[in-house]
Amino acid sequence: MKFFKYLLTLSLTINLLACGGGGNGNQRSTATSELCQELTGLEAIYWDFTHGSLRTDLPDTAFTIPFQVDFSQSPYTNRNSVLLGFTSIPQGWVISDSVDVSGFAFPSLFAGADLARTDNRAVWRYIFHAQVMGGYTSASILDAELNAMLNLIGNPTITTEECQINRQQNGIIGPESLAAKVVRAGDFTIMARVHVTVPTGLGGIGYYAGYLSLAPTAENATLINDIFFPMITQLYGGGSSPSQCADGQDNDGDGLTDLADPQCESPTDDSESS
Repeated sequence: MKFFKYLLTLSLTINLLACGGGGNGNQRSTATSELCQELTGLEAIYWDFTHGSLRTDLPDTAFTIPFQVDFSQSPYTNRNSVLLGFTSIPQGWVISDSVDVSGFAFPSLFAGADLARTDNRAVWRYIFHAQVMGGYTSASILDAELNAMLNLIGNPTITTEECQINRQQNGIIGPESLAAKVVRAGDFTIMARVHVTVPTGLGGIGYYAGYLSLAPTAENATLINDIFFPMITQLYGGGSSPSQCADGQDNDGDGLTDLADPQCESPTDDSESS
């Protein structure tokens, strides 16, 4: 189990470091996906990145903290795994230890985090690892994740699947399967993936990890840029500390803090004094 967790962390760290500082905004707005021809722009970049593709056009927010930090929730560490944690949680969002919605995972071995906007119209969900046994497939776990989000937004009557991936292969430590979908549901977009590994010789015990994001379609690209990318890359070396204009401190001693200081142009500005 530890080998699998560290292998996942290592692969995503290499992905992040290899991508550099990202392309310019115009390149990102016209980007296409290597895995789903229906996706463009930041949706395409994010979809590919969460599947391990090496992209050179990551947004700058993958390498900094672009949002105002909620210091009452930061830093966060999951109760079931000290390896799952975030240095910075955005204001206007609530983070909590997530629970298994598939019914297949052992609760004490389930490590995940849910980041929900306070209006409950946007969610970023990350499952670091979960031990499962009996009756599951990557597709069945994915469907449970999607159904939970559809229930949250009232089960829209019109849904379309723009992208779908179902793959099986023999991995380094045993059989692996991947299930992933992009679903447009009413006015919302859900992007989700589940990766299952079944180590050889453990009697069918498996482990899964996954990502899921829910957002109003009109806001999805903005939230990918401002929230989803900086959250995921905090785990693997990106945005390790907030800028001066988002750190909750009066850095220049003028009695004004962060964006209340007229010297701050944006949360990514790293100087309150110029």
